[in-house]
Amino acid sequence: MGKAKKDAEIFLKNVRTPERLINHPMMEPEGIPSSVAFQNKKRNLENLKGSVNQLCGKSSNYKLANTFKKIGEDGEKFIYLEYEYCQEITFVLGYALRRDGVILHSIWPMNKEDRPEDMFQKEANWN
Repeated sequence: MGKAKKDAEIFLKNVRTPERLINHPMMEPEGIPSSVAFQNKKRNLENLKGSVNQLCGKSSNYKLANTFKKIGEDGEKFIYLEYEYCQEITFVLGYALRRDGVILHSIWPMNKEDRPEDMFQKEANWN
């Protein structure tokens, strides 16, 4: 969990600088050319910056609110870290566990009031 938390904090500290985040290690989508994936990632990070600036102003405060574990259909293990960012945005950052660490595989930003009540099941447990 420590590696995922450290990576998430780097991501959140740079959420307003997409030119840095474009090089942040993330899983690459399958089935689409890398040039298209890069352009999609760039556009999504620019849009994320705009949303953060609009909702948060200059505030960049964040805190870890919840952690969740999940086992995928193929037995793959995932960690999800839910952060409150500037008291307006909820970020859920999903990490796939690898033998050599973790890799960011999903970013779910949402307005705090739009967060589903039962987003994850707390029962998932593995070590």
